[in-house]
Amino acid sequence: MTPSEGAGTNGPDLETWVREELRLPPDASIRISEQPGTDPRCSPVVTQVSIVDPGGAPYDFHIERALEEVTRMDVVAALAFGGGH
Repeated sequence: MTPSEGAGTNGPDLETWVREELRLPPDASIRISEQPGTDPRCSPVVTQVSIVDPGGAPYDFHIERALEEVTRMDVVAALAFGGGH
């Protein structure tokens, strides 16, 4: 079941979206984790994405949602606006 079918987003879905949006090479490493939010005005859970591309500098960003709530548009927005909100 895909996120569009109501199952929620999972790690492989998010990794695919990140790879496609950033046009990452196959040897780039992506780590996805959920962490407690640190700002009481924001989501209590954030999804952290860490990327290590052998051809470039490491890059991290977060999305102010739990993993199962993340949409592809959240990824686009986080990348466009530098990380999260």
